[in-house]
Amino acid sequence: MNRFWLTLLFFTGLVISPATFAWNDRDQDGVPDIKDACPNTSKDVLVDASGCDKSRLFKPICLTTTDKQIYPDTCIEADDLTLNFEFAKAEVSYSQWQVLAQIKQFLQLNDVDLCLIGHTDSIGNLEANQRLSEARAKSVMRILVEDYGFEPGRFIVRGMGTRSPIGTNDTPGGRTLNRRVNFLVELNH
Repeated sequence: MNRFWLTLLFFTGLVISPATFAWNDRDQDGVPDIKDACPNTSKDVLVDASGCDKSRLFKPICLTTTDKQIYPDTCIEADDLTLNFEFAKAEVSYSQWQVLAQIKQFLQLNDVDLCLIGHTDSIGNLEANQRLSEARAKSVMRILVEDYGFEPGRFIVRGMGTRSPIGTNDTPGGRTLNRRVNFLVELNH
C-alpha cells in the first residue's frame, strides 16, 4: 500500500483490518495465511518462506520403489509422501507444495527416476476418473520439470483412476485420502 493511501486512511480515521490485505497469520509464524503452505506450525518454529518447518525439509527422504523395496537402502522405513487434490481438480494447491519441496530435495540427492501415480475417489464415471488421475500426475510432473528444472525423462506418469483406494469411498474423509498422487522410485527405467 503506498504512502498516499496510508496517509488518507490515517487522516480519515478509517480502520482497515489486516484481512483486507490478506495479512492474517493465524499460526503466528510470520507467513501470511494466503501464502502459508503449512498453516498449523507453532510460532516458535523456524519456518521457510512458505511457512513450513525448515528443519523438516532437510530430513533424508526414503521412498518405496516400484518393486516394494525402500530407497535408498540406508532407510528402514519409507516416508509417506502423498500429494492431495481437491474434488475433481488436477491443479496442485499451494498447501501441497511442501511435499513438492521434499520431492525436489529427494531428486537432487538421488539419481533415480520417479513414477508419479495419480488416483481419484469413486465419484464420477470410470473413464473420467482415469483421465483425471493421469492429469493429476501430469500436473505434478509439469511442476517438477518447469518450476524445479528436472529432466522430463526422470518421470513416468501413471493414472490409476479409482483402482487403488487407501480410504473408504463411502465417507468424505476417505474420498479425500483417495484424491492423490504417490511417488515411487523406478529403478528399472
